[in-house]
Amino acid sequence: MIGLLHPVGPETAGIYWARRAFVTGATVVLAIALPLIITGVGGGSAAQARSAIPSAGYSVPISPGPTQTALATPSAIDAWSTSSATPSPTPTASSKKSTKKRKSQHPKSVSCRAKDLRPTLTGRIRLAPRQRTTFGLSLINGSDRTCIARVSRKTFELKIASSSGRMWSTNDCPSAIKTISRRLTADSAVAWSLSWNGRGSKPDCKSARPAPKPGRYIATARLDGAEPVKLRMILKTGG
Repeated sequence: MIGLLHPVGPETAGIYWARRAFVTGATVVLAIALPLIITGVGGGSAAQARSAIPSAGYSVPISPGPTQTALATPSAIDAWSTSSATPSPTPTASSKKSTKKRKSQHPKSVSCRAKDLRPTLTGRIRLAPRQRTTFGLSLINGSDRTCIARVSRKTFELKIASSSGRMWSTNDCPSAIKTISRRLTADSAVAWSLSWNGRGSKPDCKSARPAPKPGRYIATARLDGAEPVKLRMILKTGG
């Protein structure tokens, strides 16, 4: 006890009291600071723990299990609506091309050009005077497209003539020509027949000419704009 009140040593009493005052002060400061440090550390940990807990304003994503259904957020709903919406089909270049191709396979038919039509004429070569006969006629579509072949009394004529001139013609009797309008594909034909009574004709068929005399005659089928075709005939007594 005497050592505490009266320091003993080689140093002076003031130095010993200064050391004791420093140690005492450090002890007091440490005693006061330690609880504060412990309190601060505990509060910080609690604050960090509180900040780690999600607040009520946020949702925690939960992976849907076998019996769970995930709730779609507004952004997820918008994305689903955009991706699942079926846009109206718009014509593409390939579809337009396909449509155009289908139309080209069934084009609107137009009139055949006369130069593309090939007339044919068939009949008996040997005939007796005044003998009635029938000629076979046709028009062949010589083009590579589908078209309408038309025949009328204004565009077609069948005539029979000798070296002395015309003896009979459908132009004298227009009713002999029936109007024809037929759709022809490439290389197809329209056919019809025409009868001749074995006599000559006059304009408007008002009166018939005498029967032609035996000899050589030529029947000619002509369509305006097309190459005419001819059939050589011989009228001979006894046929």
